[in-house]
Amino acid sequence: MKASIIKDNIKDIMADALVVGVYEGVKSLNTDLAEIDKQLDSAISDMIGSGAFEGKESETLLIYTLGKIPAKKILLLGLGKEEDFKADTIRKVVGKAVKQLEKSKADTAAILPIGLDKNIPPETVGRCIVEGAMLASYKFNKYKTGEEDKENNLEEIYIVNTDNSTEDDMNEGIKTGSALANGTIMARNLINEPSNVVTPEVMADKAMEIANKHGLEVKILEREDIEKLGMGCFLGVAQGSDKPPKLITIKYFGGDKNDEVLGLVGKGLTFDSGGISIKPSSGMEEMKGDMGGAAAVLGAMDVIGTLKPKANVIGIVGTCENMPSGKAYKPGDILNSMGGKTVEVLNTDAEGRLVLIDCIAYALKEGATKLVDIATLTGACVIALGSTTTGLISNNEEFVEDVKVAAEKAGERVWQLPSYPEYKKLIKGDWADLKNSGGREAGTITAGLFLGEFAGENPWVHMDIAGTSMTSDSKIGSAKGATGVGVRTLYHLVKSMEK
Repeated sequence: MKASIIKDNIKDIMADALVVGVYEGVKSLNTDLAEIDKQLDSAISDMIGSGAFEGKESETLLIYTLGKIPAKKILLLGLGKEEDFKADTIRKVVGKAVKQLEKSKADTAAILPIGLDKNIPPETVGRCIVEGAMLASYKFNKYKTGEEDKENNLEEIYIVNTDNSTEDDMNEGIKTGSALANGTIMARNLINEPSNVVTPEVMADKAMEIANKHGLEVKILEREDIEKLGMGCFLGVAQGSDKPPKLITIKYFGGDKNDEVLGLVGKGLTFDSGGISIKPSSGMEEMKGDMGGAAAVLGAMDVIGTLKPKANVIGIVGTCENMPSGKAYKPGDILNSMGGKTVEVLNTDAEGRLVLIDCIAYALKEGATKLVDIATLTGACVIALGSTTTGLISNNEEFVEDVKVAAEKAGERVWQLPSYPEYKKLIKGDWADLKNSGGREAGTITAGLFLGEFAGENPWVHMDIAGTSMTSDSKIGSAKGATGVGVRTLYHLVKSMEK
């Protein structure tokens, strides 16, 4: 989908559809809209006046212009109550508009800027319109024969802007929104692919592709290299599979050499059977998406490479499969970590944290001074927060607030869980320093704190996206399947580090 600004008078715009936002309860039309309404023989004001269109959030009403103006259709788009309107509303309502326009077979749409009257910055308006449009238009029909021919895709959107003073900022927003949406779509595609297509090797190839496209430093370590680093926990998880593990590093240094270095660490289980502690067969097919955290890191690195913020970032991905076999690690095994602590394995399905602790130690070795790890880590998080909110655990209140602000800009909900010292007792090992499962009680918290043991004193935030990485039904901003959650939050966090 292409996005650009046009400056035509709205009554002269040539497009398949003209999208007009209307607040709930508004009865009078602004000057430009009133002029169009006159040319349409009061069709718009009649719809509003009769109550056929009330302006409720994401409500839509399509009006055919019958050649009375150049635009073929007008889509009235409900913005909801004025007092409740915010930047994220733009994404939601534009997403709904796109879905409706695609049903009506529109190829092009002109959108009147939404939110400028609420003093939302032009950059934010442009960014949110593009994100809302591109993400709502996403489909994954790669393996459905002939399906792509059946579905209409909106090819181009124009943002109508007659104010020259805001044009540069809005263009910047379009550029940023496009990069963020493309990075999110990259993550969605990686997650939605089956695990016989996306293997650890393919994840490494994707990292190479991103790095080569943007001129970033990239390093792929093989099993022998991982063994030399002392990553016994990572290798323990990987040893049951015939697919070799990969340790991926992508570096971007856009800040000063003495600036903080943010390490983004992603869990990359391209398939998780549970290992010897095998999962129930029902729903196991969804475990192709257990690399959602890794996909978010790769997507974020693609956005960073495109937009080039003045900050320093290292992306680390540990990717492998967790499979049962004669070589697989077992409950009761004790593994050595790169961070120097030993870990007793109680459950081989608590594998992601084992991969991540070695990746966290490696990120620190590579120079990270702050850490965010992101992972589809615990079913307990799904029980606690459902599919709408990502759980956070942290050792640093100031840093976790930065993540919350970044998530707010991204329109991605997060919630910090407590990390009281009493919880750490649940992961203290009987036969080793730690155990990889604290049991059912406070499962999301103890899993996060297990990771935190390896961050040391460095500011660290854990993001548990087990509930938010996938959606079981089609929503306004996402088709069924992967959401690509985390890509935009991670980018906004990086952006906030600019000096």
